[in-house]
Amino acid sequence: MKRKIIVSLLLLFLFFSVGAVLSTLYIRTTTASLERLIKLHQIENLRQDLIMSIQAVQSELYTVGTLLGHKVDTITESVTRLEVSASRCSGCHHVPEIEKKLNQTQSYIHDYEDALSYYITAAANRENIDRMKVEAAAVGNDLLKITEQMSMDASAKLSSMTKEALRKVDTIRMILALTTVLTLVFGIFIAYRLTASITRPINILVEAARSIAAGDLGHVVSYKDKTEFGELAANFNAMSSALRDGYAKLEQEIAERKQTETALLKSERFLNSIFESIHDPFCIFDREFKIVWSNDAYMAMKEIDPDSLAARKCYEVLYGGDTVCDDCIVNKTFLSGDACAKEKLVTDSDGLSVWFEIYTYPIRDSDGNLTHVIEYSRDISERKRAEAALRESEQRYALAAQGANDGLWDWNLRDNRIYYSVRWKSMLGYADREIGNGPDEWFSRVHPDEREMVSARIDAYVQDVHKHFDVEYRIMHKDGTYRWMLCRGLAIKDASGNAYRMAGSQTDITARKTAEEQLVHDAFHDALTGLPNRALFRDRLQNAINRSRRMKDFLYAVMFFDVDRFKVINDSLGHAVGDRLLVEISGRMKNCLRPGDTVARLGGDEFAVLLENISDVTDVKTVVERIQAEFVAPFMIEGSEIYVTQSIGIALELDRYQQPDQVLSDADIAMYAAKSKGKARYEIFDDGMHSNIIERLQLEADLRGAVERKNEFVLHYQPILDVETQQLVGFEALVRWHHPRRGMISPLSFIPLAEETGLIHPLGEWILRESCMQLKQWQDRYHTSRQLKMSANVSGKQFLKENFVDVLVGILDETGIEPSTLAIEITESVIMEHIDVAVIAMSKLRQLGVHIHIDDFGTGYSSLSYLNKFPVSALKIDRSFISSMSENAENREIVRTIISLAQSLNLNVIAEGVELLSQLSEIGSMECQFAQGYYFSRPLAAHDLDVWMRNNAMVTVRV
Repeated sequence: MKRKIIVSLLLLFLFFSVGAVLSTLYIRTTTASLERLIKLHQIENLRQDLIMSIQAVQSELYTVGTLLGHKVDTITESVTRLEVSASRCSGCHHVPEIEKKLNQTQSYIHDYEDALSYYITAAANRENIDRMKVEAAAVGNDLLKITEQMSMDASAKLSSMTKEALRKVDTIRMILALTTVLTLVFGIFIAYRLTASITRPINILVEAARSIAAGDLGHVVSYKDKTEFGELAANFNAMSSALRDGYAKLEQEIAERKQTETALLKSERFLNSIFESIHDPFCIFDREFKIVWSNDAYMAMKEIDPDSLAARKCYEVLYGGDTVCDDCIVNKTFLSGDACAKEKLVTDSDGLSVWFEIYTYPIRDSDGNLTHVIEYSRDISERKRAEAALRESEQRYALAAQGANDGLWDWNLRDNRIYYSVRWKSMLGYADREIGNGPDEWFSRVHPDEREMVSARIDAYVQDVHKHFDVEYRIMHKDGTYRWMLCRGLAIKDASGNAYRMAGSQTDITARKTAEEQLVHDAFHDALTGLPNRALFRDRLQNAINRSRRMKDFLYAVMFFDVDRFKVINDSLGHAVGDRLLVEISGRMKNCLRPGDTVARLGGDEFAVLLENISDVTDVKTVVERIQAEFVAPFMIEGSEIYVTQSIGIALELDRYQQPDQVLSDADIAMYAAKSKGKARYEIFDDGMHSNIIERLQLEADLRGAVERKNEFVLHYQPILDVETQQLVGFEALVRWHHPRRGMISPLSFIPLAEETGLIHPLGEWILRESCMQLKQWQDRYHTSRQLKMSANVSGKQFLKENFVDVLVGILDETGIEPSTLAIEITESVIMEHIDVAVIAMSKLRQLGVHIHIDDFGTGYSSLSYLNKFPVSALKIDRSFISSMSENAENREIVRTIISLAQSLNLNVIAEGVELLSQLSEIGSMECQFAQGYYFSRPLAAHDLDVWMRNNAMVTVRV
C-alpha cells in the first residue's frame, strides 16, 4: 500500500510538474517580453524627455535675441539635459535599428551641441550670430524630426509588443487554470483509488475482528495481495489461528487443570484412605519438626492427644524438651537427605517392652528441596522373639544336621562363607575335609547349562522377586558323573529388608529324574520297539515342514508302511510272535535308513519314515528299494520262517503342507493305493489320488443313502446244478446296486467300501432277509426233485460280529425257511485271519443246521491244517482255476486236488465259473458234485429266473 501511495503521489507530482514547467517556460518568455516592453517604455520616456529638451533648447534659441543673457544660461542647461537624455536613451536600447537611430541621434545631438556652442560663442563676440543661430536652429530642427520619427516608430513597436505580452499572459493563465483543474481531478481519482484500496481491506479486517470478537477465533481473512494490508491480513490470520490454538490450548489446560485438580483431590482422598488404612504408627514431620499428619496408631503409640499437636514441635509434645533429641532419626533424615532406619525398645504404659523398627523417608518438592519426612514404625517384637528362639535353636540345628539324610547348607551373605554339612559333602562323594566353606565349592560343580539359572534363582529370591527358593539342577559327583539335586532355602533379613543369611537343604533326586526322563521317553517312544511314536514323529515332521518353508532348497519325504498279512500272522502264530516280528521289522528298517532319518511306529503294524534333506525322489526310491531288499530274507522267530512284505505310500514335500497330519494323510492314501494294486509295492502320492478319495467319499455318501432307502439294491440269483444229473439244487444270491446316476455298480466297487464304513452290517442283513424271502417263495411255488437251497455271501466283518448268529436266527424265524436250506459262504482268508472267533461262529451255525461253504478255496491263506476241524459243508473252487484248466495243467491238478481233498473229508465241492461243456465234462470226470456258471445261466433277477426255470423244466409248479 505504501508503494501505491508513493507511486500515486509521484504521478500527481509529475503531472503537476509538467504543468508548472510549461507555465514557467511561458512566464520566462513573457517576463523577457515584459522587460523589453518596460525598457521600450523607458526609452520612450527618454525620447519624450529628449524631444522636450530639444524643443526647450529650440524655444530658448528662438527667444535668445531679446533675452540673450539669461537665455544663454537656459540654453546651456537645456543642452546639458539633452546630452543627459541622449546618453540615457543610448543606454536603454537593445533593438538594432533603434540603436542605429540612437547613434545617429546622438551624432546629431553632438552636432547640435556644437552648433549651439558656436552660436553662444558668436553671441558673446557678436559675430555672425544670426548665421550661427540659423545653423543651430536647423540642426535642432533636424534632430527634432529624427527624434519624433523614432518616437512614432517606438510607439508602434511598443503597442505591438504590449499586445503580444498580454496574449502570453492569457496563455499562462489558461495553462495554470488547466493544470490546476487536471491536477485536482487526478488527485481526486488517486485519492478515491487509494481510499478504496485502504478502506476495503480495512473493512474486511474490521469484519474479521468483529467475528473474532463474537467468538469465531478461527476466522480466516480471505484478502490477499502484496501490500501491507495483505501482510496485515496474513498476520491477522496467523493471529486468528494463534488465538484459536491458544484458546484450544487454554481450554485443554483448563480441562487438564480440572482433571489434575480432580485427580489431586482423588489422590488426596486416596492417600488419606491409605494413611488411614495403615495400622502401624505413621506420621509426617515438616522442617520445624511439627507433626503435620499422623494416624491413630501413632497417637496411641505415643499416648498423646491430637489437639495437643497444634503449632507445637514434636519434642515439645512427646518429650517436653526445647530442642531436638540427640538420636532423633527424623533429624538425621533432614540432615542427610536419605532414608534411615533403626530399632528401638519402647516401654508402654502397662510396663511391657515393645520392639519397634522405625523407618524415615524424605519428601521433596518439585525443586528437589527436602520439605517433609515420613516416619513409619512397625512392631517387630515377634521377630525379635523369633530371632532369639532361632539363636537358641542353632545348636539343636547343628546337632540335627549331622543326622539328616539331606545335605544342609548355611550361607552367611555378609562374609560370603557357606557351612556345608557332612551329609552335603558325602552326597557328592567327598569327605568332610575335602570341601571348604566357599561358594565356589558349590557353584563350580553345578552343571554349566544350569549354573547361571541357579545363580539367577538365588538372586531373585534374595531380592523378593520370588517368594520361595527351590531349584533343581545337576551337580558333579567326585566320580565325574552328575547327580540331580533339589535345593530349597530360606533367607533371613535385617530391619532394612536386606538378606544377611540364607540356609537350606539339598536332596538327591537322581532316581526321580531318571524315572521322569524314562516317562518322557516312553511318552514319545513305542514301548515295544523303542522307536519314536506318533507324537514324536509328528513333532519332527512339523519341524521339517517349518524348515522347508524357511529354506527353499530343503526337501523331505514321508513313507507310510503297512505290513501285509500281519493280522494273519499275529492270529495264527500268536501275539508273542507278532510282537517279536514287529521288533525285528523295526530293526531292519533302522538299518536301511540314513543318519538323521526317523522311523516311527504309529500303531499296530503301521510304520512311518521321515527322510530329511533329500535331493529328489531318487533318494526316496533308493531307501524304499533298500528296505524291500532287506525284507526279501525271511524272519526267523521261534524256529519259524516268516516272510513279510510291506505296502508303502510316499508323500513328497509340497508347499501346501502346513500340518503333519496333511502329509501323513497323503502318505496313507498312497499306501492304500499300493495295497489296492496287489500289495508288496510302493506308490507315490499324486493329486489324482485325492480325486479318487473324493470320488470314494461321494460313493460312500451315495451308498449310505442307498442302504437307508433300500430301493436301489437288487438281488440276482445264479443257479447251482448237479453236475451228473444237471438238476437244479439251489441258487447263489448276488447283490447288485442300481445307482440312479451311475447305473449298475459292481459289488467289487461298493462291497469293500461297505465293509470299511460299517454299512456292510445293514446291507448284509438286507441281503440275507431278501434272499431267504425269495427262497421261501420259490419253495412254496415250485416242486423239485430236491429241496431248493440258497447260498448267501457274508462279509468277514459281518460274520465276525458278535450278534451275527442272533440276527440270522431272527431272519430265519421271520421268513420261515428251514435252516438246512441256507448256506453261508465265507472266504478262507476270513476264517484264517480270525480263526478263534470264526470257529465259534461256525459252530453256532452248525448247531442251527445252517450250512457253511468256504468260498474261493485255494486262493487265500492255507487252511489245510485246520480244515478237518472246521464245521463246513462244502468247498467252492474259484473260477480262476476252472477257466484255465485246459491251458494250465497246474491249475487242473489244483482242481483235482481240491476235489480229492473234499471227498476225503466228506465235503461237497461246487465249481464256480463253468462256461464250457469241456469244463463241465472235465470236472465231472473228477467227480465234482455241483457247478455254477454261464454255461448254465448268468445271474438273473428273480422274475427272469422264474422264466429260466420253467423253460428248462427245472421245476414243477405246485398245484
